[in-house]
Amino acid sequence: MNAARHPPGPAAPRRRGGSVPGCARGLTLLELALVMAVLAILGALAVPSMAARLRAERLQTAAEMYAADIADARHEAARRGQALHIEAHASSAPVAPAQPTWCWSVAVSPDCPCGDAAAASTCRLKIVPAQEHPGVSLVQAQPVKVQPDGQATPTLAAVFAAGDRQLHVQISRFGRARVCDPAGTSSRVPRC
Repeated sequence: MNAARHPPGPAAPRRRGGSVPGCARGLTLLELALVMAVLAILGALAVPSMAARLRAERLQTAAEMYAADIADARHEAARRGQALHIEAHASSAPVAPAQPTWCWSVAVSPDCPCGDAAAASTCRLKIVPAQEHPGVSLVQAQPVKVQPDGQATPTLAAVFAAGDRQLHVQISRFGRARVCDPAGTSSRVPRC
């Protein structure tokens, strides 16, 4: 009983991965939709932390620029041989909550604040408007007078805020400005 054997025919060519020709490889629409949904959820989780990080960076930049302007004024006062004044001004009637109208200036006289549009521009050496620091508020500021010898009255020069965080700019007796965090939450700024 010899069973009739069929001679083996040509085997169907196989591709890597075991797929048969004529079968399409790829992702189904359902699989793509699932991947997109997962990516959307992960993106939504990342947005609040990125927004908070951006707000913290803007706050630190504003405070550090203010401290740098005080340091520059200290050097310029020594170079000129005359006292310089750093004054900050916060408007009592902001245009809109999203558009604060505060500013600070470095000037040769105390009667030349940045908020006074009528003041002669010849007395101002520098003006920094709030628009350069979006999302940052100037909560409190004291005028600073830097003497030609570099000394200044020790003070809390300014308090900047963004969201629920604040940074202080303090001035030592020798006119050196430093940025500090009263809450001590920042790893990049020392605690006050």
